[in-house]
Amino acid sequence: MSIEQDKIFFRNFSLALGFIAAMMVVFFVVAHIVTPDNETEAKMRASQVAEVTAPVGEVTAVGEEVEEEAVTDASSGGTDGKTVYDGLCVNCHGIPAMASMIPQTGDAAAWETRISKGTDTLYDHAINGFTGDMGMMPAKGSNPALSDDEVKSAVDYIISQVSSEGGDAAAANSGASGDLGETVYKGLCVNCHGIAAMASMIPQTGDAAAWGGRIEKGIDTLYENAINGFTGDMGMMPARGSNPALTDDEVKAAVDYMVGQAQ
Repeated sequence: MSIEQDKIFFRNFSLALGFIAAMMVVFFVVAHIVTPDNETEAKMRASQVAEVTAPVGEVTAVGEEVEEEAVTDASSGGTDGKTVYDGLCVNCHGIPAMASMIPQTGDAAAWETRISKGTDTLYDHAINGFTGDMGMMPAKGSNPALSDDEVKSAVDYIISQVSSEGGDAAAANSGASGDLGETVYKGLCVNCHGIAAMASMIPQTGDAAAWGGRIEKGIDTLYENAINGFTGDMGMMPARGSNPALTDDEVKAAVDYMVGQAQ
């Protein structure tokens, strides 16, 4: 092979290598553009999943909501104490049917002995929990998100309702002389049926369109589904709203209340 032929061979070989290198660069760029960024996509999916599965209307949310509000006149059972009470304590201390186990707000006789032990003792029992001859009190009403001051303000509010004037108001609010269904609803059901953001999954109170198909099935069916739980095309209802302490009559009263709001 002559020198001239060698030059031609190496020139062609170099051109071929250059062409291959150029094609590899082109393929790499195209692949990078067409192929999605797996890490970025994974982050986006994680964000979407977190948004979809984020809890809405939990009791903790009520506690957090309370923390954001200004504490006003807590020592006298003022606004903040009532807010904490309405968001949590009413679930036990505002259900007349539970009076044999739990002192109901406004029941002077039930609270007399407890109050005689002193406010500091009531604070301690409400904050740290207590089990005694008179029953059991879970620490912070089973909501650890509450601060000590918020728990104390709720205790102050409950104590203030034991006076004759406050007792009458509490009795009306707890359903003793008012609507038991509304009391149960406000103490529990509102946590799901009163959260507008959950309307796509749970029928909201007052939404006639959302309740129409359910009401058509008959009140007995609604009672059955609310008491024993139900999972179907229209969604899922936990038995007794996840509160086994409620009686059948209390659950039925809550159903009646919600049906009445949709008509």
